[in-house]
Order: sequence, then C-alpha cells, then structure tokens
Amino acid sequence: MNSEAYNTAQRQSIAGILLIFVSSLYKLVKIFWAMGAYLLLSGPSKTTLIYTAIGLVVVTGLTLIYSYVYYLKFIFYIDYEREEFVLEKGIFSTENSAIPFDKIQQVYFKRSILQRVINVYSLVIDTAGSNQKEVEIKAISENDANRLSEILLKAKSEKVEENQLEEERLETEDHEAWTHKVDFLTLLKIGISTNYLRGLSLVFAFVVSIYNRINTYFKDRIEDVEVYFSQFSGILQSIGYLVLLFVVLLLLSITITIIEVFIKYYGLKIQQTKDKLEVEMGLKTNTKVSLQPRRLQLMRISTNPVQKRFNLYEAQISLSSSENELQKNKIKIPGLGKEIVIKIKSFLYSESSESQFRTTFRPDKLLLFRKISLAMVPALIFLAVWYFTALVSLQFWAVLVLAGLYIFAAITVQIFSFKARKLIFTEDFLQKKRGLWNTTEETLELFKIQSISVKQPIWYRRRNLVNIVFHTAGGDLKFYAVSNDILRYINYVLYKAEVSKQNWM
Repeated sequence: MNSEAYNTAQRQSIAGILLIFVSSLYKLVKIFWAMGAYLLLSGPSKTTLIYTAIGLVVVTGLTLIYSYVYYLKFIFYIDYEREEFVLEKGIFSTENSAIPFDKIQQVYFKRSILQRVINVYSLVIDTAGSNQKEVEIKAISENDANRLSEILLKAKSEKVEENQLEEERLETEDHEAWTHKVDFLTLLKIGISTNYLRGLSLVFAFVVSIYNRINTYFKDRIEDVEVYFSQFSGILQSIGYLVLLFVVLLLLSITITIIEVFIKYYGLKIQQTKDKLEVEMGLKTNTKVSLQPRRLQLMRISTNPVQKRFNLYEAQISLSSSENELQKNKIKIPGLGKEIVIKIKSFLYSESSESQFRTTFRPDKLLLFRKISLAMVPALIFLAVWYFTALVSLQFWAVLVLAGLYIFAAITVQIFSFKARKLIFTEDFLQKKRGLWNTTEETLELFKIQSISVKQPIWYRRRNLVNIVFHTAGGDLKFYAVSNDILRYINYVLYKAEVSKQNWM
C-alpha cells in the first residue's frame, strides 16, 4: 500500500450529489410538511396549486444547485507531515476538521437503503476527546472506504505506542479466525424472547390512545365477544376480558419486537481476524464496526430463561469514548451461542477472566428493605384510588385479593433479585452479576478503571455501608449498600490502574 495515498484533496463519489440532494429535500419536507398538509386539506384554488407547483420546482432546482456546490466544497485528505486527517466542507461558512492520528478511536462503515441502491458507503471516523465530534464521509466507494480505513488505523497504531504486554499477547496467542452469522430463525427466536414488557407497554399506550376508533371499527367483533362472555358470572367475565386483552396485547408486542429486531440486526455477522473483531448488521441502516481489544471498557452478557433454552445470549460492548459519545459507543450483539460468547471474551480480554483469587461482596439487607418499600407504592396508589374515587369499581374482597397477589409477587421478585446481586473481585477483573428474569454479567479489567466514587448516606453509617461507583471511559459500574470492607479492595484496584502501562485509547 502506498504510504502517501490520499495526500491530495479528494472528493466523495459523484453519487454523493444525489445523497446530498435527497437528504436536503428530506429536511425541507420535515420542516414544511404541516404547511403542505394544511394547503391540500383546505381545498386550494387552481391558481394556488399552480403557484405551489412553480415554488416546488424552484425549490427543487435550488436544492440541486446547493447539492452540487456542497459536493464540490466537500474535500478530504491526509496530511502526513502533520500526521492528521483533514476534512473541509461548507458553502457559506467553511468548516475545517483536522484529526491527529493518535486521536482516532475507530473507523467504521454504515449504509442506508439509498446508499445501498447507489452502491456507496458512509465512512465514520470516531475521535477521542469531549469536544471533538465524529467525522463522516457519506458517499465513498467500498474500495476507497476499506483502503482509507486501513491507512488511518495503521497510522494510528504506528503513532500510539502499544503496550509490550499487548504485543506479546498478539504474538504468542494464536487466535483462530472465525465467522459467525445470525440466520433468519435465530432473529425470530430473539424477537419472541426479548422485551416483552417494553412491547406490552408501547402497545397498551397506543391502544388506549385510539380506543374510541378501535371500538367503532371493530364494533361487531366486540359485540360478539361480549355475547360470548355474558354467559359467565361477573368475576369470570372480568377475568376472561383481562386474559383476552393480555393475549392480544402480548401477540402485538411480540410482532412489534420481531419487526424491530429484523430492522436493526438483519444480516448480523461477526468476523474475528488476528487483531480485531468486525461486526456488521442492519437492514434500514447497515453498520460495520471494527472492535480492537484495547478499546473494550465494559462487557455485558445477558440472557433470560427463554433465550437460555434457545442457547441465546446478548453481548453489549462498551468502548472508550467521550462523555457525549457514550451511548453511540455501546454495541449490542444478540443471538450469540455460549460457545461464541466464550470466543469473544477470550479474544477481547488480554487476561483470562478466570482467576485463582476471587472475593465476592453482596449488598446488605437494607437494600432489600428499600426495594420492597418502593415496590409497595403502586399497591398503595391502587388502594387509595379505589377508596377515594370511583375510577375502580371492585368489591372489597376483590381489591384485597388483587392487592395481596401483587404484594406477594413483588416481595418474591425483590427477594430473589436481591439474592442474585453480587460483586466479584479477581486478580485482574471486576464482575457484577444481577437480574432475576433477565440475568446480566458485567465484566471490566481493573487497569481500565479511571476513578472510583464512594458515598455513604447518613442512614448507612450505623451499618457501615457505602455506595460505590467504578468510572470507566465506556460507562459506570455501580453497586449499592455494600459493606465498607470493600474499601480494602478499592486500594488494590487503584494500585492496579496506577501501575499498569497498558494503553486503552
């Protein structure tokens, strides 16, 4: 590869004009759609329609001219002397972005549906620093995207001195290259086993908002259901209506979740090479990201009983980033078998997460008491609404039964959830485990901890408890109501972070 490639001003693909044009028109439509809808619904005259058509033609022409000029003004190149990637853009005001090689966090690709039609890619350069924004080239060919990405990442690795331990790991460990693809059936399994409650809440809110319209549209069907349930007693009718409503909403929520999963994760492919992990996914917007082990901050592995039955796990990988970029740098990878999770962990972590040294901390029962107290609030609100208003028309015994069942379920859930919470220290890692239905295991390497916050509310002092937060460049790991004996291990963690020479930028 030519080390001086892209040293002169480059433009996007000529197809970028169409991309800019469509994007500009879309922005105009978002601004003026309400005005257009009002105009059409108000019954405009023939003269008004003619002038409107002329205006649309003029706006379209001006947008096309703007797109062409913007294309001409959008240039990028590599300044090898200054060791920077430079991008200049703008018509009325010029924006110049110069990114030093050592500030480049990652380079990845993404494609919208239009970009796939015109066969171009978006190349995104993610940078370090709280004030620095990402840089994006929205129309570049596949060959240029791959070549430019390779040049920039190579330049960065040459600029930033890699830790000797990391180099030894890559040299001594022979990671076998592998590829994992998530097929149609796996996506379907993810859809039917994920986010029931979220889907239910969305569907319920939607149904409530358009209840009158549904009632009118399905009037005959609703009457048939009412006739069927009329043969049962009052309490059985109520139970029947609730069960039917729950089943309908559940089916709708699962359908919505399946659609969301297919849009977001269609074509999900994971490919491991010697020094990186490549992840590609997406139907509406196809994204391709390269993950380097040193940038890994937090890794969350989650599943639930249904997914476990299917041998499905979800990995969420948090990468080093600025505060404003945290959410963007959290990559979710669902549909992983346990064997794939093991492969990913063994590659991303420089040391084995298994260690001879293990110390486990659990929260104090004071946290359980607090959780149960908060869980009782909905029951108290329900009782207050029933007693003081006429919004809930139930017999006293029915209220007692419902409240009793809720309280029993809430206490049971909180007890088992409390027992699942634990914080584990090993020689090189910190792990947090939690969850009753959705179980989650969070892992981070000790040397990547930037700082630690320890707080002790007044009501914790008598029981010698503290709340603790471990801060990383990829987010925080929190653990509440733990014995202050943990402070001894905090000193060890800070020592590991201080003496480590490993680079995670």
